[in-house]
Order: sequence, then C-alpha cells, then structure tokens
Amino acid sequence: MSAYTFHITTYGLAFLGTIFIGLTFIMQLWFAKKINRTANRFLGLALATTVLWIAWVLGIEMGLQTYFPHWSWLPLQFSLALGPLIYFYVLTITQPEYKLRPKDLLHLSPVLLQQGILVLEIKESISTGVATYHTQTFRQMSQVLQLAAFISVVIYLYWSFRLIERFYQGLKFNNMSDRYRYQLRWIHRLLMGFGLLWLLWIPFTVVSFFCYHYQLSIHAYYPMYLLLAIMMIWIAAAAFSKPEVTAPVQVPPFSKPSSPAALKQKGIWLKKAMEVNLFYQDAELSLGSLAEKLNIHPHELSRIINIALKKNFNDFVNEYRIREVTRKMHDPAFDRLTLLGIAFDAGFNSKSTFNRTFRQMTGKSPAEYKAHLKKEGPTYHLRPYSPTTAVVLRHEAAPGWSSDKLNRNNMFVNYLKIAWRNILRHQSYAVINIAGLTVGIAACLLIFVVVQYELSFDTYHPGYKNIYRMATKKEREGSIRYNIGTAAPAVGAFRLYFPQATVAGINAIYGTQIVAPASAGNATADKKFIEKTGIMFAEPQLFDIFSATWLAGSPSVLKDPDMVVIDQSSAVKYFGDWTSAMGKTLRMDNLLTLKVAGVIRDVPANTDLPLKVLVSYSTWKQNAKNYDYADTWDETSSSCQVYVKFPANISRSTIDRQLLSFSNHQFNNEKRTTRKKYQIAQPLSELHFDTRFGSTLGDHIASRATLRTLSFIAVLIIIMASINFINLSTAQSIGRSKEVGIRKVLGSSRGQLIGMVIGETAMIVLLSAGLAVGLALLTLPFLKSMAGVPDTISLFNTGTLLCLGGVVLVVTLLSGVYPALIVSGFKPVLALKNKINAAAIGGVSLRRVLVITQFAIAQLLIIGTVIAIEQMNFVNNANLGFDKEAVLVIPCGTDSISLSRINSFKQQVLALPGVKNASFTSDVPSSYNNNSTNFSFDHSDKEPGFDVFTKIGDADYFKTFGLRFIAGKGYQKSDTVRDVVINETMMHNLGIKNANDALGKTIKLENNRWLPIIGVVADFKTNSMREQIKPTVLYPDKKFEQEVAVKIQSRKLVQTVTSVQNLWNSTYPEYAYTGFFLDESIAGFYKQENQLEQIYKMFALIAIFISCLGLYGLVSFMAVKRTREVGIRKVLGASTGSIVYMFTKEFIVLIALAFVMGAPAAWYLMHQWLQTFAYRISPGIWIFVAAIATSLLIGCATVGYKALKAALINPVKSLRSE
Repeated sequence: MSAYTFHITTYGLAFLGTIFIGLTFIMQLWFAKKINRTANRFLGLALATTVLWIAWVLGIEMGLQTYFPHWSWLPLQFSLALGPLIYFYVLTITQPEYKLRPKDLLHLSPVLLQQGILVLEIKESISTGVATYHTQTFRQMSQVLQLAAFISVVIYLYWSFRLIERFYQGLKFNNMSDRYRYQLRWIHRLLMGFGLLWLLWIPFTVVSFFCYHYQLSIHAYYPMYLLLAIMMIWIAAAAFSKPEVTAPVQVPPFSKPSSPAALKQKGIWLKKAMEVNLFYQDAELSLGSLAEKLNIHPHELSRIINIALKKNFNDFVNEYRIREVTRKMHDPAFDRLTLLGIAFDAGFNSKSTFNRTFRQMTGKSPAEYKAHLKKEGPTYHLRPYSPTTAVVLRHEAAPGWSSDKLNRNNMFVNYLKIAWRNILRHQSYAVINIAGLTVGIAACLLIFVVVQYELSFDTYHPGYKNIYRMATKKEREGSIRYNIGTAAPAVGAFRLYFPQATVAGINAIYGTQIVAPASAGNATADKKFIEKTGIMFAEPQLFDIFSATWLAGSPSVLKDPDMVVIDQSSAVKYFGDWTSAMGKTLRMDNLLTLKVAGVIRDVPANTDLPLKVLVSYSTWKQNAKNYDYADTWDETSSSCQVYVKFPANISRSTIDRQLLSFSNHQFNNEKRTTRKKYQIAQPLSELHFDTRFGSTLGDHIASRATLRTLSFIAVLIIIMASINFINLSTAQSIGRSKEVGIRKVLGSSRGQLIGMVIGETAMIVLLSAGLAVGLALLTLPFLKSMAGVPDTISLFNTGTLLCLGGVVLVVTLLSGVYPALIVSGFKPVLALKNKINAAAIGGVSLRRVLVITQFAIAQLLIIGTVIAIEQMNFVNNANLGFDKEAVLVIPCGTDSISLSRINSFKQQVLALPGVKNASFTSDVPSSYNNNSTNFSFDHSDKEPGFDVFTKIGDADYFKTFGLRFIAGKGYQKSDTVRDVVINETMMHNLGIKNANDALGKTIKLENNRWLPIIGVVADFKTNSMREQIKPTVLYPDKKFEQEVAVKIQSRKLVQTVTSVQNLWNSTYPEYAYTGFFLDESIAGFYKQENQLEQIYKMFALIAIFISCLGLYGLVSFMAVKRTREVGIRKVLGASTGSIVYMFTKEFIVLIALAFVMGAPAAWYLMHQWLQTFAYRISPGIWIFVAAIATSLLIGCATVGYKALKAALINPVKSLRSE
C-alpha cells in the first residue's frame, strides 16, 4: 500500500458503503420516536454487531495495521450477541407488555467469553508484536467461536419463529383464512432469508476443511459477509419503514360473527365514528390500532369494512383522507399550504402514496385538480364542503388511449400474478426448476469468466492484430522444431529488411535477483527480491509497439546503458513509494548497477509480455559475457526475441512471403538439402495459444481446445437445466388444461397464451439468474484458485453481463417455447372435460428422449472425468527413470565471487547430517529446458539426422539423481569435458542395439573435439509426459554448473532444509535463497492438466446434480398422478417392492440407453485428449462399467426414494374420494 495515497479494493468500497448505510439505520432505529422504539433499539443493536463485524473485516482488507498498529485490539466482534438481540426484537414486537428481567441478560453472557478470548489475543499480540488476527490464540479459537455463533443464531432464529407463531395463535387466527394472519409475514420472510444465508457457513467450512485444511483465505468469505450485512440492513429498513409494525392489539375474546343486518348498522356507526373522531388523520393508522380505538376485535372490524362497506381497509381510510384534501383545496383558508402539506395533515405519510391514491379516486393528479378549480372561478363563496360527499371520478381526465394501455398493463400484471401463484402452488417443482437453472447459469457464468480471460490476452494493445513475434523454425530430415527466439543480429537485419515496420528487440531473463540497496549503505539491510518473470533487456522502440502509461520518464531513457524502467508495483516493492524511485539505484544479479530512469503503470494481468523491470538494450551488449550476448547467426536463444508492428495495409500472406525470401537469403536454404532454417511471423493474438513453442514470457499457454471443451460443457449444462424445465412444464401442463380451456372460451388467442407461458418461464429464469449471480460470486474465489485466474478479474463487466443476458434469453426461449406451444394448443372442449393426458402433450416419448439426452450428457462428463483422473494419476505417479523425491535444487550466483565459493558451499552441504549426496549441475534430469546442439558421430562426416540434447552435471550427478547405468560407468571428476554418457534413446537413434557396443564410440558436439562414450544410462523422462524421451548426452563443464542439487534423507527433510538455508545465508549474504524441490518443479509440468481435472470434477458433479433434480421432479409428478393407481394396486395385493419396481424399471432402461449414446462420444473425445500425451493410459472397460454403475445407482436412489415413499402411502388416503 502506498504511503502517500489511499488505496481501497472493490470489496473495501462495498464494505465501507455497508458500514455507512448500517450506521444510518442504527441511528434511525435508536432515536426515532415510534411505537416500537424498544424493539427497534434491539434491532439496532443487532445491526450494530453486524456493522462492527464488517468494520473488522474492512480493517484487515485495507491493511489498517500499517497505520494503526493496535487497531485490532478494539472490541469489534460480538457475533455471539447477534442471535439473542434478534430474538429480543421479535419478543418485544410480539409481546409488547413483556418486561425484561435481569436473568434475561444471561442470553448475552457468551459475549463475555468472546471478549475474554480477545483479551488473550491482545496479550499474545503485545508479546509477539503481530495483529490479534495473526496470533496463535485466534487461529485456535476462531473456528470454535464461528461454530458457537452459527449454533447461537440458528437456535435464536428458531425461537423467534415460535414467538411469531404464538402471536398468531394468541389472535385466534390460526384456524381461519384471514389475510391479517400475515401481519408479521414480512419479518418472518426476512428472518427466513437471513437464516438461509447464515447456513452458507456450512459449505464454506466444509470446503475450507476438506480442500484447504482450514487455510482458506478470508477473502473467500467476503461475498457471504456482504450478503449477511445487506440482509440485516434490509431487515432494519423494513422494520423502520413499515407503518403497520405496531404493538399487537389486546382485544376482547372473539365472539360469534354478526349477521349482515347487524353489520350494516355497525357500518353506519363506523363511518360516523371516523367522521367525528378523525381517526384517518393518524398517519400510522392500522387495522389493529383502529380496532383498539373502537374497542372491537380486528376480525370484526375487518368484516364490517369488507362486507358492510364492501371495501378494503386502505380504500376505506384513504377515501376519508382524499375528502379532507379536496375540502381544504376548496377552502381559501388553506391556500397558504402546499398540496403535500395538506396531504400530510389529512393523514398521508408518503408523497407517492398520496399522488397514486388521489389519481385513482379523482382521475386527476393533485396539481391538475387544483388547476381545474382555479379555472372554475373564485371559491370564497362556496358553501362548506360536506365531508361525507362522495368523491366523483372524473373520466375526462384520462386520455383516449388510456383504456387500452391500462388493459394491457392489467393483463401484464395479471400474468405476473398467475406466474407467481403457480410458483407458490407448486413450490417443490419450482424449487427444482429454479435450483437446476441457478446452478446451470452460475456454471455458465463461471466458465465464461475463465474463457473470456484467456481470450483477452494482449488484445488491449492498439493495433494488436498487426503485431508479430519473429520466431525460428528448423527443418531437418522431416522433423520440425520451433523456437520462440531468434539470433541477436536479427534485430538489425529486420529493421533493414522491413523499413516500413516498427522493430524492437528484447532479451528475457528468468530467476533474476534484484537488490534495492539500503539508504545507509549497510549491506545487511539491503532488500533482495527474486523476480521469475518480467525482467528483460529492451529497446526503447518496444513502447512504439506495446502500450504503456508512463508515470515518470519516457521510452528514450532506454537508449543509454545502465538505465532501468520499472513498473509501479515493483517500485513500491523496492522503495516503498514509486514517486521516490526516480534516480535511485538497483543491483541485478550483483553484476549490474542500474539507475531507475522511468516508472510505468502496471500492465494488465492478461498479457504474455509482462513488463516489470526493463533494462536498456545497450547494457546487454556491454555485458555480453555475463548475459550470453552473441553477435552471430549461429546461436538461436529463446530469450532473444524480436517484435515487429507492420502497417495495417500489409497482409499476413505478404509478411510470410517476405520472411521466406529473407530466410532463404540469410540462411542459404536453397543450397541446403537437409538442415533448413526459417524466420516465421507469429501473430501476437496467437502467442497465448500456440503450443508449438512450448512457453511464453507469461505464466502459461492456454489451449484453444481446452477453452472449446469448457464452452461445450457450459452449453451442455444449460441444455440439461432447460431439459428439466421442459420435462416438468409439459408434465404440469396437464393440470392447467381447465385454466387454458376457460381462457380460450373467454376469447384468449393462442398468441396471448404463448406469451403467458413464456412470461412465466421468463420470471423463473430471471429469478434463477439473480440467484445464479449470487452463487457465482460465492464460488468465484474457488474457481480463481482452481483455474489460475487472477483476483483482479471481476464477475461484473460488460462481457459477463452480455453473457448473462444472452443466457437468460436463450434459456427462456429454449425452456419456454415448447411448453408454450403445447399449452396453447389444447382444444377447449377436451380441456374443459379434463380429457387432456400425456398423449395430448406429445406423449411420454418426448420426455423419455429428454431424459436420455440429459443422462447421456452426464455419462459423457462422468466418463471424461474418470479418464482424466486416471491419466493424471498415471502421470503424477509414473516412474521417471530417476529419483525426484527429497532433491533440493539451489541456483547459485553467476558472478565470479559467487562461483569462487561454490566448491566450499558444496563441501559444507555434504557435511550436514541429513545430506546423502550433492552435485553441481546446469539442469536437472527433467525440466522445461531443451538445450540442443548439432553433433557428429564416430569420426564420420555424415550427419546423423537429428540433434542431440544436453545435460551438464559433475561426476556426482548420476548418484544424486539415481540414474541407472545399463553399460559402462560415469565420468570422473574434472573441470573440463573428457568423456560423455548417453541415454538409451540416443543409442537406439544411432542404430546401436547392444549398449556395450556404444562404449568407446566417439561424439563431437558442435565444433569441439571428439569425446569417447564411457557409459549408457537407462532412459529417463527428459521433459513432461507429453513429449517423447529425447536423445541426450551428459557431460561435465565447470563454467555452466551453476546449480547445486542436494539429495536429502526423507526423515530429516525439514531440519536439513533449514540447515542448508542457514548455510546459504552465511556463504552468500549477497543473494536471496531460491532453493526448490525437484518433485514440485516436475508437478508444475501438469499444472494446467491438474486444474482442468478439478474443473471437470466440479462440472461432472453439477451435471449429476441437475440430472437427479430433473429425475426427482419427474418421478414426484408421476407419483402424484398415479396415487390412485398405487392405492388400487395395494388393495389388490401388490407388494411395496413391485410398486417401486414399476416406477424404476423405465428409468433404468432410459439410463442404459443414455450410456449407449454417451459412452462412445466420451471415448472419442477423451481419446483425442490423450493423444496430447506421449505416455498415456489405455481406458479400460472398468471405467465404462463404473460409469454406468454409478449412473444406475444414483438414478435408482433418486427414483427409488420417491417411489418407496409413494408405495408406503396408506391406500385409504388415496381412495377416500372414490
């Protein structure tokens, strides 16, 4: 975090906004004078606990420890008080007469425990100097407190729901269908929503325990924290704004309902009481408070208004208020008041409610009504306006088209009401549909985030389609090899050959140490950093090709030697503040002293050319020996790269022709028959996906095939979710046949019915989309860690929102059109006679096809996932031909002083108790390196026809890595090359069958002298399992042996590594320790495959979940429709097992057919994927057997549960009406 400016993340802003809004409502609830003031204060305290909790999280997010070291000592966590405070709020609104007693404070006693633990954390913080949330006490007790808070809130919410139920029972409404039973429905629903969000703690904890071993970052919990805080604010806002939240009325015991004649008399009495006592002027008047004023039961008052006066309560009261307003508008004495002031005097408490009600009752807005009065003439001669005069509806106020518009609006509202009622009427089916669509849309959004990120690499550069990297292609006797680099002279040659283009050269450096010297000149205080990527020598023309924002300096500074340009993050890391970085010095590899001459803004994460530390190109030339600068065309290095930006009018084919001509001229290809070399143009847009070259300067290469696979999975999951909807919708349409028949008889067109059904579908899809966004937000942190997507990627961007809109539209049409056509096609006569059955809606064949399709997709994903898991298990556990376990590799410095200490360092390492062997090397047996060279064999001038790959190591190399000799022996200790060892592949490529026959043969590498072969080692994996073992030569060469490989005893691993690190720090104080384990490096070969395996697992589980949801819903519907049939069968003697079999047999056949469809497709797709590995498994029959068995087991369990439940129903219940 910068020391001079304020930085805050998106989550930080969200937390800050939540805190301010929460504090606002806390003040409102605490100080507002309302009937429920005591209850509101309890709710305010509950909200305060949430706000303090969010403030604590915000402090961690902002790194407040930097500015206020002891802020974490503040008592900000009161989570154990949240449940009791919510309970006391519900208690005081349902039982206002309840007086709190001293023993009620015991509910809050757990808070003392929580604060006691905080005291222990503070004591540890004082002794260790770390924040309380980094103490051992916090780590040990946080999970316990979270569990206690979770249980506390769940228990107190349950007690709150019981209080609400007892409140209704006290009003004697529990056995009657009176709408005022739902007086507290709003708080019941909000608390239910809060409880459901609170239950999210369970999956978060499960994932943290099983996947991260309680090491899951607090950032993963941010979405849940925000949702809970927003829900608490919602509850507070609803409690504060609802006028009907008043103390429950204590009324006389309910008596026998009055007769209609008595109700009519009571209606006259009620109207007179309203006129005399002006009850309507009370802005917070409710049914309960009015009944209390009149000393009658609320139910009796409701009957008087509804039956005698034929109105609802709001219309009844608002009519008196409107009369009062119109009377005062006629009276000049009230001209000094505004219309809103008059409305508030009459009892309205909302401007919008007043305007809407006035227009409904008069046909005009208040302003129009007032203007109309002025046109009629003076009002000072008017007689007093009778308060009992009816307000006349003025039809002339509405325009001529209003009736049609209102009709359309009313129909739209009617469709929404019907859709909502259908959801409530068939809640189980709605939950299945919504759950399936939610999971499907969320999965689609998450896949889109990954695919969009990978496709966006380097597309932010202006004119990126015209930018190319010059790469090298070598052809030799039918084999082709690619290299992302060029020879050093290529930069100048391309400038001469392409004068119309912009050319820039770079030389990338990997694993570089950057030292920021201490200001006092104390070497021990120097800051040392190891930069793995983003370090390069670069020409100033690079910024004519690639875009960058300069915070200080300009590209021209890279013309001079010993100048360096760094990005903002690096400047802050090295110096604490980028504004003070200019003019300061950095040391690179203890070889170069560089002056900071420029600072650029950080480049986006989606780039294959990370620009972190850029040293002037001339510095590379001046330090040719240290950084391998060779001004010759014979040496091609992947680090030396050339980028060219061509004018927009030059086509790709023209560039390829010109490069072919350039290559033939430069490398004399036309005179060569076997070994040809070409410079080729690689578009910038292809860098991230071109697997021919094996690597980029970024952190990974993506596969377009993988992205297509992920996109294909997203489409399949959406189809599966839509199939669920179609199946259940068409099945449920039988039950709606009468409704459709009535609508058709009353004149509804088929288009209107289609619109109605699609509208209902759209409502469910939109609701699912909203839930899907929330689910995607919750799971996005897990996907980021799983797929390697940076934390800066957000779910809310233009592309994602367009994707969401497109998915909603497609799913609505995919899921809604067919059921809409089915429903709208019902014949009214058959529908009204209840003769619509499965045959009338397309029969069961369609649903069978859809179920088969759904399970075929699930089978495809299951089989594909199992094959991927087996292949990765094979890769990760394969015998590599050498010992990779407990081998510590330590890169050493390349300066002369460091090299002079390397022998002493190795001897001291060998003296450590836990060390078995140690070796000098330039490369471990298996790595990304592909160092190769030309060679001659056995004093022959004939070219062997292939290049040989080299591994450099001293005489201890074979013993350290456990390489096995099949003939001969290893070479002796020497500083120069005297003899070599080859591998089996090299021997076979030379045409030698017997390993002993290779001994004594000679090899000449490049232009060196002839060297005898003294040993042959068994093949070992030189690269990843995707590549064949390469012909390899091993030899010692002191000038290239810049790493120390240490073989450690496994039982002493931790202690020995610590000892090695301490020894390094004492031997090389100028260098940071950068040791790594060989097995971890090899595991990095398959990082993408392992990530893909995890993604496959996740989406396979989603597919199974959606399939089971659909199956469960369909079986549930069948069970309901066949209830009488099951009852008759049981009466006639059918056993429970036979009834279960009746339900399951069809689905077993369907799942089997799905396997027949899905298995071949899965085999073909995974066979293609396996071809990318040189060493791979052969999928056995057991994989397919396991897949079908798993599907049958899951399907039978899903169907069998519902079938068993239907079979166990007492036949008396199902046949009672027969």
